[in-house]
Amino acid sequence: MSDPNGKPIVIVGAGVAGLVAAIELQAAGRSVVVVDAAPEVGGRVRTTVREGLVIDHGFQVLFTAYPTLRRYLDFDRLALRKFLPAARIARDGQVSLIGDALADPGLLLDTLFARAIGVGDKLRLLALRRFAQQLSIDDCFGARFASISTRDFLTARGFGTPVIDGFFAPFYGGILLDRTLATSASILLFTFKMLADGDTVVPAGGIGALTQQMAARLVAGTVRTNCAVRALVVTNERVTGVRLHDDTELDAAQVVLATDAPAAAALARTAGLTLPEPSGARGCTTLYYTARTSPIPGKALWLNANANAVISHAVTLTDVAPEYATNGRTLIAATSVGAAADLDDATLDAAARSELAAMGKVPPAALALDRVALWRVPYSQYEQAPGWREHRPSIACGMQGLWRASEMLHSSSLEGAARGGDMAAKAILHAT
Repeated sequence: MSDPNGKPIVIVGAGVAGLVAAIELQAAGRSVVVVDAAPEVGGRVRTTVREGLVIDHGFQVLFTAYPTLRRYLDFDRLALRKFLPAARIARDGQVSLIGDALADPGLLLDTLFARAIGVGDKLRLLALRRFAQQLSIDDCFGARFASISTRDFLTARGFGTPVIDGFFAPFYGGILLDRTLATSASILLFTFKMLADGDTVVPAGGIGALTQQMAARLVAGTVRTNCAVRALVVTNERVTGVRLHDDTELDAAQVVLATDAPAAAALARTAGLTLPEPSGARGCTTLYYTARTSPIPGKALWLNANANAVISHAVTLTDVAPEYATNGRTLIAATSVGAAADLDDATLDAAARSELAAMGKVPPAALALDRVALWRVPYSQYEQAPGWREHRPSIACGMQGLWRASEMLHSSSLEGAARGGDMAAKAILHAT
């Protein structure tokens, strides 16, 4: 069903939220155009292949347990490569492997004898896993968890400072992009549940294969890349289109903002609207190195548990997905979060080399790493402090013809983006 005047629904942003909204609207018979300023689809979920290397735009993984996102993906065609459900904790020259022995019984002995976490805290971790699995996703985001910080929640469950700072800060700090663990406990529980309910994977072709596959579900010609939107067009107090970078106008039956929060707010201002934005942003910087031999081998994530860590976590991607590099090379991803992510390139590079050598117990002089990329994502997630869900924006944006499809409608995650796109499409179909 098209608009009586032949105008399409225009979606600004070809990330996960925008693509999901487009898929749902087209499935309902609506005419859709998706525009994006980037040269390819994906938003923050993109990959560059260069000289035989698969470089994701920042270290990212997929949780196969995401219930909404998986509806839009064909896992078999993605050739998913699985991480070990474990982490190697490196601190003060010692390395311990902590794993989910319920998911992989082969991890039991290493986990039992790991010195980084005491027996009591291992039992509390097991109890927390079971607790999270028993919750529904809606339960995870209930007020009793959304209103307290991750650190306070863990303390209330009996975890001591050593395990909070030595395990949760580098591991969940890497997921939350917040080693202080000030993020709402609802995000911890949601993530814990996803880890327990499924696998952690990357596609053989890189994380960008997710959004490429989603875009392929749309009618040919739906998506227009290299097509930046400068402003919204308003006629008689209704949004009726968008003005593009070359000053041409694209008429629209409805306009959907599926960009990150700052970009959506900037476009809304061109129509005289003020959209609520999250109070802060979480960023990260990932350095990619090639080597003939990795100092941090294996399919498990390596956690830098030292208090002054610049690199929060790292992994040898080619041990997980050999397709990430050709010619026998090893590809390593090392990620900084928080204030460390804003250090200059040279400082980050020097710290990464030093800390990778220390984590792997390799003499720095023997470490032969070639840096092949450095990817900064200053807006990886929006801040999700206790109470954040009480201030989530609405789908309707306060002016007829303008809607929002965004992870902000649910949570700052791939699943949250998929839910935001689906919610927006349903609201538009109901209203129009």
